[in-house]
Amino acid sequence: MKKTLAIILTFVMLFSFASCGKKTEPTEVIKGVGKADIKVENAEGVLAEVLKKGVLTIGTSPDFAPSEYIDMETNELKGCEMVLAQYVANTLGVQLVVEQMDFSGVLTAVDTGKVDIGISGFGWKKDRAELYELTHGYTGTSEASHHTILVRTEDKDKYNSLADFDGVHINAQAGSLQQMYVEDQLPNANLELVTTIDQSILNLQTGKVDAVALARTSATQYANTSDGMFYSMLDKNIEFDLSMYDDYSGNVMACKKGETSMVEVLNQIIADVTEKNLYTEWYDAAKKDAGIE
Repeated sequence: MKKTLAIILTFVMLFSFASCGKKTEPTEVIKGVGKADIKVENAEGVLAEVLKKGVLTIGTSPDFAPSEYIDMETNELKGCEMVLAQYVANTLGVQLVVEQMDFSGVLTAVDTGKVDIGISGFGWKKDRAELYELTHGYTGTSEASHHTILVRTEDKDKYNSLADFDGVHINAQAGSLQQMYVEDQLPNANLELVTTIDQSILNLQTGKVDAVALARTSATQYANTSDGMFYSMLDKNIEFDLSMYDDYSGNVMACKKGETSMVEVLNQIIADVTEKNLYTEWYDAAKKDAGIE
C-alpha cells in the first residue's frame, strides 16, 4: 500500500506542477524535429502575428501520455503532440513556447488570446466546433479509438458490461471526450467532473468515486503502475462505443473562432505529417518513452 500511495502521490506532484502555468522559454522545446516544406502566403490574423513575432505559443495540459506528459525522472515536457507542435513551429520558422495549464483552461486561453493554438489531446466535439476553429484529425494508432473505465481491482467483478456502470459514481475530466461518452452512453451515471486526471485517480483510490472514464492508454498506464490497486475494464473488453463518432476520429488542434488562416496552414502540416507517417512514429516513440505497453 505504501508503494502504491507513493506512486499515486508522484503522479499528483508532477501533474500539479505541470498545471501551475510554467512557461517554457522560447527555444526549441523538442530537439531534432524536422519541418514540412510548405510556403506560407497571405497570412492573416493570429498566423500573421506569429510570423511577425517569431514565436508560436501553444497551450497544453500535460497529463495525457503519450500525447503530452511530464517525464517523471527528468521533469521534461514530452509527448507526440508536443513533437507535432515543434514540427509546426519549425515549419513556420518560429520559436515554440509552451504554456502548461489545467485541461479546462486550454480552450479559454485560446479564446482570450493567451495562446495561439490549443494542443491537448482534443477530439472533435460539436460544441467545440461551434466555438472554435478545429483542424483535421490526426492519430498515431487505432488505440486512440478506445476509451474505457478504470476501477479498483477489488470491484472489477461487479461490472461485466458497459451498462453495469449506468448509475455508479464516476469521474471524467471536464471538457474531455470521456465526459461526452459518459453523458451519451451512461445517462443515469452519477457523473462528477474534475479538473485533472490525477484528481480523479486520487478520488478512485480513496473511494470517493467508483470509476474513472479514461482513454485506453491512460487507463492501462494507471492500472500497470498501481501495484494491483486499479483495473482497466478494457481487460474485460468493456469500452465506450465510438461508432457514432467515426466521422470525427483522431485528435485535433484548436484555434480561436475566425482564425481560418492559421487552421488552413495547420491542415497542410497535418496532411504532410500523415503522408509521411510521422505522427505514428512520434506516437510509438512517446508511448515507449512513457512506459506504456
